[in-house]
Amino acid sequence: MKKIAVLSGRIEFSLNGLWEVEPGEKEVIPLEWNHTVPVPSLVDSADPSYPWERYEYHWYRKRFVLPRNVASRKAFLKIEQSQFGTEVWLNGEHIGGSISCYTSHEYRVDPFLRIGDVNELIVRVGQKHTLPPESAVGNDMERLSFVPGLWGDVKIIFTGSVRVRLVQILPDIARSVATVRLWIQYIESKNTWIELNPFVVEKASQRKVSVHHAFKVSGINTGEREISFPIAIRDVKLWSPESPFLYELHVSLTGENGELLDESITTFGMREFTIDGADFYLNGRKIHLRGSSIAFHRFLSDKEKGLLPWDEKWIRKVLVEIPKQHNFNFFRAHLGHMYNRWYEIADEGGIMIQDEWQFWGVTGTREQIIKEFTEWLQDNWNHPSIVLWDALNESTSEVVQKEVIPLMKALDPTRCWESYDFFEDHPYIYSLGPVLHNQKFGFSRSIDELRDSKYPSQVNEYIWWWVNKEGKPSELTKKVISRWLGEEYNSEDLLSHQAFLASELTELFRRLSVKAIQPFAYLSADNGPTSHWFRGTIENLEPKPIMAALKNAFEPFGISIELWDRHFFCGERRQVKLYVMNDYPEERSGVLRFGVVNDENVWLTEQIIPVRASPLNRHIESVTVPFPAEAGDYKVRAELIDGVSGRVAISEKVAHVYDAVRVDQFLRQLALGFLGNDDEVMNFLQSVGLNVQPYDGKSRVDFACVLVVGDFIKSERYLSLLNSLERFIRKGGTVIFIEPEYSVVGEVRYSLPGSFTLAVRYRNDTSQGGYDSYVIPQDIDHPIWKGLRKEDLQMFNGAFGGEVVSQHNLVPLARHRVLARSGLELSRLAAVEIPLGTGFIVITSLQLRGRLLPTPNCYEELYARRPDPVAQRFLVNLVEAYSRKENLSKSLDDRGTIAIVDVKASSFYDDFTWAFAAIDGMEQTEWRSKDGGTEWLQLDTGFLHLIERISIKWGSAPAEYVISASVDPQEWEVVWHSRSSDLEAVSISLRRTKARYIRIECLKPANHSFYSIREVVLYGRPDESNRAVQI
Repeated sequence: MKKIAVLSGRIEFSLNGLWEVEPGEKEVIPLEWNHTVPVPSLVDSADPSYPWERYEYHWYRKRFVLPRNVASRKAFLKIEQSQFGTEVWLNGEHIGGSISCYTSHEYRVDPFLRIGDVNELIVRVGQKHTLPPESAVGNDMERLSFVPGLWGDVKIIFTGSVRVRLVQILPDIARSVATVRLWIQYIESKNTWIELNPFVVEKASQRKVSVHHAFKVSGINTGEREISFPIAIRDVKLWSPESPFLYELHVSLTGENGELLDESITTFGMREFTIDGADFYLNGRKIHLRGSSIAFHRFLSDKEKGLLPWDEKWIRKVLVEIPKQHNFNFFRAHLGHMYNRWYEIADEGGIMIQDEWQFWGVTGTREQIIKEFTEWLQDNWNHPSIVLWDALNESTSEVVQKEVIPLMKALDPTRCWESYDFFEDHPYIYSLGPVLHNQKFGFSRSIDELRDSKYPSQVNEYIWWWVNKEGKPSELTKKVISRWLGEEYNSEDLLSHQAFLASELTELFRRLSVKAIQPFAYLSADNGPTSHWFRGTIENLEPKPIMAALKNAFEPFGISIELWDRHFFCGERRQVKLYVMNDYPEERSGVLRFGVVNDENVWLTEQIIPVRASPLNRHIESVTVPFPAEAGDYKVRAELIDGVSGRVAISEKVAHVYDAVRVDQFLRQLALGFLGNDDEVMNFLQSVGLNVQPYDGKSRVDFACVLVVGDFIKSERYLSLLNSLERFIRKGGTVIFIEPEYSVVGEVRYSLPGSFTLAVRYRNDTSQGGYDSYVIPQDIDHPIWKGLRKEDLQMFNGAFGGEVVSQHNLVPLARHRVLARSGLELSRLAAVEIPLGTGFIVITSLQLRGRLLPTPNCYEELYARRPDPVAQRFLVNLVEAYSRKENLSKSLDDRGTIAIVDVKASSFYDDFTWAFAAIDGMEQTEWRSKDGGTEWLQLDTGFLHLIERISIKWGSAPAEYVISASVDPQEWEVVWHSRSSDLEAVSISLRRTKARYIRIECLKPANHSFYSIREVVLYGRPDESNRAVQI
């Protein structure tokens, strides 16, 4: 901004630039000023820098001299944006303050100004916690810091005794009319009337496009008058992303003596944005919103931001140029209004914005919320780029939604409100959640509800996968990565998977006809929980691969292959649907090329199909995919060439092609036992030439393995065979349990051969976790994975979202070897083996049902289970590995550990943190108490032991706890008492305590309002002198 901006009746004197700044106390203005800081910016930009976090208050000082031509004018100091809590002094006089943090505040200052002499302006801002409780500042739990400062422009406005205080322009595009509302302020005016002269010009050309419209308004001495009138605009040009045409409204006020009192200029656009049914409309035509979120206030916490948030050239590049190159037309300003110049640049560049208040949980009183929301609207309601207001993020409020928003809609009838007129969804699927969700999950409706939404569907957060500029995962991402990539990955793997998710999910939401699609988050703090989408130095704005993926996925004339399966048989032919999606407001036609390509992108099969799609609609083509006769890795590929622009949109899906399962003579000679209510496993094995017979425990057949399928484990018949199965295993046989958790609701404990127990609990995951579609092998060289790779164990055929492991927790109460895991932090046991005698118990959760043999309509229904060559191979591998018994280890390094046969807890926080999580052998899981009172975890060893030592890996250690021992669960003896919480892991000698039960009792919390134990292990040996004692 120029230092002095002069209109005929108004002078604006900018105070932007270098100020002095000093930390200090609330009531004491500093005597010395040792730091400078640019305005606008924040105190962390001070030079020299200082530890701003240590000080509650920060004082700004600006000295300036005014030109003499402002003498006798009325003057108003305007601070556009400051945080957190502002007080202002001018030339030693306190002139006011404000607790608004995102909106402008104004002070009359002409009585205190010195014309032609040095003026001293002092402004004090505070830390966020110094704000009074009525403040509507809101909160953001994922923001790294809340830095105080003058982060908006500061200026003094000089006018005559009457001024235009506020302007609102309400476009009526049907009549080519703009209704103007003016708030005229009279400041000790002596005019009995004033002449008001409004007119409209095109902003770029300054060509006048309205009829002369001057009229007189009667005057008053002091006070404010609201005036409303229409202005017709000739040859009106509408504002849109494609043509962001802007106008200016000029309003001059002239006194009865001919004095020009004030002149204001307001930029606006002629546009209307509405909702009708399930669609958004811009200027009377349907529009689809494509883009992301800008977490501006999180970016203010980025240590590398410098002055970039206030650099107009950089803003234009990040807000307009790069997004438009990548087919974006829309952003949500996430959790807080941005620096005001961003909206002016969006107006000029044609970027639509959903402006969201920083309410992730409401703060403040009703009265203050209304005050600050009113300021918010009045500051911004003439920006054509702001098409939606948004009061809340992932929260609800009776006051805001039922009382405040209706008041705001009366103030600004031109815009709709999220959380009132429509509601956003945040489906963090295929990352924090499962691949797909068929019920409410977190802050999202199911995908069916998104597709069938009665109001415009908006998905403005998805892809829980944030990678910083160094290619490292953010803190929120860490627990998600291993679920999809395993424990071995590099930065390129992270970026590649992020781009894959952007393609896969954006295509999905376009197939579902979601009206606003915005993965999260385009711009944020690189070192924060939700890193942004740029590599290297943020100043250079080098996009990560996700941006290229979104550019393609957002192609206005786009293509998507609806195909979730990845496993196919050699020579298989499969029907799939191709979605041709048109975001243009007119019909579009083009040419579709479709087929299979190899890893060098050479087309092995292809079809050419002419296609067309109606405006803002989709066209579906059903095609047949002939897969190659040779096994290998391929891609199903579709290319859509736009017949108008020649642009090409691409959709690709992974396709692994496999030979049919074959078994050798060794396996054909074996006998396999079968126990189950569903014969699919037995019928499939028989179909490939294996000898499978029902197991009755009496037959003289020399079985190599016995398979127990599904919920047969809970049957009386199974229980009657336990002793027989134990003898079979101890002599060298293997019993394989396939999906024993099937049909379990709640928590159950199943008996296993060898007096072992299998604990199973269904997790009612509502916001994270869910079922799994990827399985991560612990050792890919184990014989059960013969002929398979890590990538083969992803997205099995059919089922909703490729589900292969259900959302149950399984813990075998026996020393075991992990064969595969799944879930967040790989905390779900997917396959284990338990040595017993010279044989094994094997438990696998991989869902084979429906994937071994075809069923009616299995290829017609999208989510129907159907034959899967990997599932078939895995089943045969199980049988072969434990029949050959080659490269299998029967020993476990137990180091004198005591087997736990049962565990109980006083409470647990959720289904992830049940008691058995403390003994499952995985430090990724934990038992967590509900609160921080007296809570306990109790271990049962089955019979008396001489317990030598206990090892505890704490998640959240107590400040005080005791360990007690008992031979029965009634009388307890304290064997250890600790008042230290310094260690994450402790190993405590119990000096051969004779006991069956051990209880860890937490008495007082340390750093959290709960206790948690990641793993607990007992060491010792059975008490042979009294082994028969069973309590």
